[in-house]
Amino acid sequence: MESYIMTCDAGTTGIKCSAFSRSGKALFERTETYPTLYPTPGWAQQDPDTVLSAAVKGIRSALENLPAAACEALVFSGTMNGCIPLDGEGRPLGPNIIHSDLRAEKQVEQICAAIPPQQYYLRTGVRADVHSGLPKYMWLRQNAPDVYRNARSFVNIKDYLYMRMTGLPAGTDRSDASLCACLDIHAGDWDRDLLRGCGVDPDKMPPLRLSADVSGRLSDAAAAQTGLPSGLPVAAGAGDGACAAHGARVHASGESYMNIGSSAWVSALADEPCRDPEMRLFSYFDADEKRYNICGTVQSAAAAFDWAARNLLGACDASGKTDVNALEKTAASVPPGSEGVMFLPTLAGERTPWWTAKVSGTLMGFTLYHERRHAVRAVYEGVMQALNLCGDILRENGLPQRDLTLIGGGAQSELWGQMAADMFGVPVRIHASPRSATSLGAALIAGTGIGWYRDYEEASRYILRKKEYIPDPGRHALYRKHLAVYRRLYPDMQKAYEALYDFTQEEKQNEQ
Repeated sequence: MESYIMTCDAGTTGIKCSAFSRSGKALFERTETYPTLYPTPGWAQQDPDTVLSAAVKGIRSALENLPAAACEALVFSGTMNGCIPLDGEGRPLGPNIIHSDLRAEKQVEQICAAIPPQQYYLRTGVRADVHSGLPKYMWLRQNAPDVYRNARSFVNIKDYLYMRMTGLPAGTDRSDASLCACLDIHAGDWDRDLLRGCGVDPDKMPPLRLSADVSGRLSDAAAAQTGLPSGLPVAAGAGDGACAAHGARVHASGESYMNIGSSAWVSALADEPCRDPEMRLFSYFDADEKRYNICGTVQSAAAAFDWAARNLLGACDASGKTDVNALEKTAASVPPGSEGVMFLPTLAGERTPWWTAKVSGTLMGFTLYHERRHAVRAVYEGVMQALNLCGDILRENGLPQRDLTLIGGGAQSELWGQMAADMFGVPVRIHASPRSATSLGAALIAGTGIGWYRDYEEASRYILRKKEYIPDPGRHALYRKHLAVYRRLYPDMQKAYEALYDFTQEEKQNEQ
């Protein structure tokens, strides 16, 4: 049996446990699900030990199919922007406050009052935002003082899994640390002055490790739990965004990829953090710690499409399954631009470029002429145009896309593949295993750490792409005009969106 690396990628709905050979072949893949809890409006959290149990279950399932002795390393990746408070013994003092949690809006306002937003952005590479780590630490200090006082460190989910598997003190890598929003993005160390200015003890931030560091070893206890050999090298790993980049074969400056999942993003690798004057993009360290991922994120992509298919387009059967082939055939019957119908996929607020919770999903442009088929195509175009807007902002900041690799579940859509090529105006290549790219990237990081590969460039040679879409010049010209209209919709209607949001929040409070 050929040797392999075991990966565990902790996502929003479950943890994907996979095994990859040295040539990048997936030998096993299984997802163990777990719930996200929403105890009050705007909150989103998970139990770290439930995720740990799911990881153990997934690893044990893999070992029913693969010999444990052939495993050469274990590595974790996971959602970024989280906050798990740990005590001095490494025990969770509360749930993981995950990336989509919105409870810390007041703390974002406090950050902006303490530090000019542009200065903060240039120091950290990110804007003060409710999704990131620092406002959550501040929220705990102000609203759960016992938890904050007893916390030894705040970590992300992949760091918690690493700690429990190795017995080493909790730490993190610089990709995840970047989105804690209190890392000096230039020096690559915690910004202690910034933390103190926001009332957070710098000593509560975890030590920093290289993503490919394999000095950790699987403990005897974890070996007994999982069935993997004691002493197995365990890589520090990276946040899912950094792993996705390497799984998408992005390892050199100027290369770009797009991930289409529940949320989605367009990302380019650069030698320096982004200095976007409008702070629409954000920067975080690549796993190699020499370069930076410059990213524009769409908060609801496949999630918005799934919602529309289920609730708006009537495309789900009794079991909730969507007939995607029928939807794409329907969408193909409508010309590009949907004859004036437009969809904003802002069902959970938006990050790039508007960075606001005060916006809601919009389908507009109907006349008595239009039919259901126009709405179908508009939903597809709305999601992709939101991503194209991210790409446009990257281009404005000197990061043009020469081509794009598509990963994530949405990369399997032929309509989105061709639409991406037509909108971006560049060749679009589809990853051979788009749903597995993040896990593969984690495996390549660990493989570089244990010496399977000389560097990330050599590791990338094992990543395959199966299909290419070429842009149509006529459709590209039309979509450029379409984008000019699309990017005006939110700014022109901002006050209406904010009034509707405030009305809804007031009504929720009255109901309570």
